[in-house]
Amino acid sequence: MTITGAVELWHARCFERRAEPIVISQPMATIAIVAPRDRSLVKRVGASLAGAALLAAGIAWFARSSPSTASVVNVDPDATEALPIKSTIATHDLAPPAPVAITLDQRYPMPTKFGVPLDETFTSLQAWVHPVTNSPELMPDLRSRHFGSERIGIERPECGAGHCGVDLDGPRGRPIVAVADGVIIRVERKELGSDGRSGRYIRIQHDDGAITAYMHMDDVAENLQVRDRVTAGQYVGTLGATAVYSAPPHLHFSLELPDRAGDRGDGIETTYVDPAPFLVRSTIAPVPERKHSVKPAF
Repeated sequence: MTITGAVELWHARCFERRAEPIVISQPMATIAIVAPRDRSLVKRVGASLAGAALLAAGIAWFARSSPSTASVVNVDPDATEALPIKSTIATHDLAPPAPVAITLDQRYPMPTKFGVPLDETFTSLQAWVHPVTNSPELMPDLRSRHFGSERIGIERPECGAGHCGVDLDGPRGRPIVAVADGVIIRVERKELGSDGRSGRYIRIQHDDGAITAYMHMDDVAENLQVRDRVTAGQYVGTLGATAVYSAPPHLHFSLELPDRAGDRGDGIETTYVDPAPFLVRSTIAPVPERKHSVKPAF
């Protein structure tokens, strides 16, 4: 107990050297403290820091006075440890792969029947001339114009939701041509057609029995009659809007294949087939001359 009445506890070795001054070899790191609103907390933090400083000073003085074989390591309070940077990148951080371009041939693969491509069975399907001359596209982008899209009142199981052809866009009056050699088997010159929805149209039967139809035309080529023979790229009429009630002018183009090999004529049983794979492989012709001499097929 001191003369002030305080009780002090000393280690025996420290008490013997209590008169010696305490020297700190390294300056204490300055610690910035933001004063909290609670003043009692300030007092408690200050007391804790003072106690920690006295304890550090005592340990340093004791280390100098005690013999030791261990080496002294000075720690720089400003030094920072270099952390390794993660070299791998998470999967979601990787750039997305570049889009793969898909050609029209890939989008519309060649259909087969009994494992044989259709254009090998029906050779007239090869090397078509696109029916719309100077067309900006081989196939329309709008799905509603494609084969199998919804149409009210048409019930053909092979036509999906009703549309048995492809609606090809173009300006009214654009010349229409035959896609391949063949013979005219039907000509309809009534404005609405005999069914009230086909408009003016023609049907061509090609040399292997395949049939193509060209509907909603404004005009059919003058003097074109049933049994006339036409050639690929020959002018047969103009793109129009006959019997078209709620759509822009267009050519409804369809493809039929005979159910029985060798059947010929306008009244044979046929199955509709999507013409898209053959349209995208066709050649777009320039606007042709409209005057063509037509010869009877027989």
